[in-house]
Amino acid sequence: MKFPALIFPALMFAGCMKQTKVEFTGDAPGIKSGVFIVKTPGDSTIYGENIKDGKFSIPPKHLRQAGYYLMNITDDADSKDDHNPFEVYLEGGEYTIRTEAGKLYKYPKIITSSKTQQELSVFYSLADSLSADAIQQVTAINKELKDNYAKLSPDEYNKLLFKQQGYQEKINDVEAAAFKQFLKLYPQSVISTHILSKLKYEDDPVTYNAIFQSLPPAAQNTEDGQQIGQRLTHLVKLVAGKPAPALEGNLPGGKPFDPKEIHKKVIVIDFWRAGNELSRTNHDQIKSLLAQPNVSKNVAFISVSLDSKKDWWMTALKDDKLDWTQISDLKGDDSPNAANYNVTEIPYYYVLDGSWNIIAPNVPIKSIGLEIDQYLKKHP
Repeated sequence: MKFPALIFPALMFAGCMKQTKVEFTGDAPGIKSGVFIVKTPGDSTIYGENIKDGKFSIPPKHLRQAGYYLMNITDDADSKDDHNPFEVYLEGGEYTIRTEAGKLYKYPKIITSSKTQQELSVFYSLADSLSADAIQQVTAINKELKDNYAKLSPDEYNKLLFKQQGYQEKINDVEAAAFKQFLKLYPQSVISTHILSKLKYEDDPVTYNAIFQSLPPAAQNTEDGQQIGQRLTHLVKLVAGKPAPALEGNLPGGKPFDPKEIHKKVIVIDFWRAGNELSRTNHDQIKSLLAQPNVSKNVAFISVSLDSKKDWWMTALKDDKLDWTQISDLKGDDSPNAANYNVTEIPYYYVLDGSWNIIAPNVPIKSIGLEIDQYLKKHP
């Protein structure tokens, strides 16, 4: 009677020791020499292999845990290729990877028994088919802006930004369209909110909030789903045309800030912190904008400090010679201003009209001049 009792723990121990294995084979036509690599989202390499004459393979390897990873395929001979890694879902089994010759920026064909990866492949392939060209254009413009920053005139720079903005809007529209098509194919997909978390839903919260509300409860109740739902509820109040939240705080002299004292066609709100080097460096760009006659005449800048210590704030104001409107409630990260404006990083900028309605939220510092120019042309 003791024999079965001895076998049972032994079987359980053997089951616990069983390792999940994953293996890869790949076909990358046109690549004589390159690299196949798989990393964690934190950028730690877990698998890698050289590509020779368009082929690569990795024999069964231990997979610590099933989940989302980043995969990339590069060609040593293509110095201009600068595509982003692809998201993949790995679990036990075989993965066959096939790329399209000369188009490494496109999501590869992945053959696997993983149902989650099959759904990912469908979405990313849909998005690729609609937006691959626009993605390439944005990548090319980013490179030109980076490489020729010092050579471009303000006019040339703004034209490139405007062009880039157009392509980015196209990509965002395409991603929404691809996601809608994906949901028609997989209306009960539990990973739909994970896919949504990878999209720029913050750029168009109204559209994505409507999509989110149509997702199955199982998806909405995932960790990704709960976070996205909460953010979208708040973000739909911070889109172009909506009234901007009230700003709380005092001026450096202690007087409460009064928005009625601002009388300009455009208002730029700058969220910053004395200890943040980038936000203080960007103040030089604000000074350059204010040096332009049309800007100084029509635009008010309001810098909202998210400091918690007054002496830090006051020292930074003095050292950096900031002579436009400055306010702070000295509550640091707990400031209602940060929560109300959904400030997720420092620095952070909003462009408003003179009636305190939002023109554009979360505007990059280099695009502020463009937003101002576009608005003033429409409202001379």
